[in-house]
Order: sequence, then structure tokens, then C-alpha cells
Amino acid sequence: MTTAQPADRPLSDPRDAVAELARLVFGTTTMDAMLQRIADLAKELISGVEDASVTLIVNDKPGTAACTGGLALDLDESQYGLGHGPCLEAAVGEEIREITDAREETRWPDYARTAVERGSLSSLSVPLPVREGIHGGLNLYAVEADGFDDDARHMSRVFASYAAVAVHNMHLYESTRDQAEHLDTAMKTRAVIEQAKGILMSQRRCDAEEAFALLAAASQRSNRKLRDIARAIVDGVTASDGQWK
Repeated sequence: MTTAQPADRPLSDPRDAVAELARLVFGTTTMDAMLQRIADLAKELISGVEDASVTLIVNDKPGTAACTGGLALDLDESQYGLGHGPCLEAAVGEEIREITDAREETRWPDYARTAVERGSLSSLSVPLPVREGIHGGLNLYAVEADGFDDDARHMSRVFASYAAVAVHNMHLYESTRDQAEHLDTAMKTRAVIEQAKGILMSQRRCDAEEAFALLAAASQRSNRKLRDIARAIVDGVTASDGQWK
């Protein structure tokens, strides 16, 4: 059984942060809320972090899904605008990218100048895999040069690996829930269409194929969905029956 982290004791172990994530109940928590909690926990857990953020790249379009402050958001968006930078390379390449001193950085010189201007001299971007087709990264920004020591690097890797599992499980839960809702809707739609077909077969003395053709034709003429046409027929018969009760 996991023991709750005391409110007055700072996080010092990735397992404490994982316990915090585990207390988020899937049924009452959104993906956005989980990503925000990951950013918040990273800032609290990893020494040297001034601001943290989570980058998601969906259909090749990057965006900041969560952040702990304006510094992280500004630096993320400057990289998106340039089309390159450590947060993008870490997310897509799934390898850690670190800037130890932005004043001497040569890999992304235009971004490095922006980072210095905004007050961040070092950063650490760690891959945060979500699922196939969606790339993610945990971005940690420090104000001092060499802001992250070996312990911080190790902590960030371990925490990101745990956080990735939580994100994957949340995505799996939301996908399963959505599929169940779509299946339920499809079953209800099929049921009302079958009811409407039965009504038309009785009224028009036609077979099931002809009844469906009548529904399809009415849908095309009125530019309404077939299920809405079927629902109107069923509701109309139900209302007529009610008049005689």
C-alpha cells in the first residue's frame, strides 16, 4: 500500500512522484490534468528546475500541453517557431538533449540567443513517449549555466520513464472509453433504424430492403442523417399510439 507524501516534505524520489500520479483516478482525471501534474512534479522533484513543460507533437504539429510558468512556455514556443531546438529533437528523436550553457551553444544558435535573452542558460529535454504517431518530451529549464548535475539527469530520466507509463495508460483508458461510447451509439442507431424499417414494412407492405431504401431516399432529400429520419418515424408512431391511451 502506498503511503501518501506528507505535504510539508518535498519530493526526493521518483517513486514519490509516481505515487502522486497513481493517485489520479482515470475516471475523474483528464489527459490535460495528468500532463500538468507531470510538469508540476518534475519542477518539484528535480533540482535546478526553474520551469518545466510537456511538449506533444501530433501530426507533426508541436504544442505545449502543460507548463509551470511563462519561461517554459516562451522557450517552447520559440523552438516551435524556429522549427528546431532541444525540446523538438528530444521528443521526435527519443534521446535526451541538454544545453549546459546557452551562451556557448552551437547546435541551435538562434534558439540559444533567445534562451539567453529570456534568462535561461541551461536546459534538459527528456523523451516522453505517448503512443505511435504522438511524440512527447519533458522540458526542464534552469536559469544558471550547468543547472543540472548527474543526480538531476538521472532523476529526470527515471521520472520521465514512469511518467510515460502513466500517460500511455491514460491514453489507453481514454481510447477504450471512447470506443465503448461509439459502440453504444452505433448499437442504438442500428436499433432505431431497425424499428423504423419495421414500421415502414408494416405501413407500405414492403420488404426490409425496400424499407431501408425509403429511409435512405428520405435522408438524401432532406439532407438529414439516416438515423435522425428513423428516429422521427419511430417517435411519430409512438406519439400517435399515445393519443389512444
